[in-house]
Amino acid sequence: MSARTIEEAIREILVANSTVKAITTRIYPSTLPQDPIYPLILYIRISGYRDNTLTGPSGLANPRFQIEAWATTYSAAKALAAAMRGALNNYRGTVGTVRIGSCLIQSERDIYEPEAACHRVVMDYTIWHSE
Repeated sequence: MSARTIEEAIREILVANSTVKAITTRIYPSTLPQDPIYPLILYIRISGYRDNTLTGPSGLANPRFQIEAWATTYSAAKALAAAMRGALNNYRGTVGTVRIGSCLIQSERDIYEPEAACHRVVMDYTIWHSE
């Protein structure tokens, strides 16, 4: 598949990374599937900014994404998060038709989900890209 949106590009970057791929290829937008198999990755756009100039839209966008590593143990969640960070942080390039100027981590936090009996590492990224 050739990415046409930033969401598709994020997924392609993660799936193409050998370290991430060795841990999981289960990557979902917005919500977990019913009866999920761990480890997995979840990504959600949490805000978005489109750049404008005096003459109108510049064609650049700067959304903020929450990208999460989910696993049944803390160490497995941290290992997946480290692999994801290696794939995404400071990424620049073109994925399909999406040109990414920068992908930078802004924050990281650890959370335990008692209902799912899972650990997750939540990372926020800002991404400058073409639309």
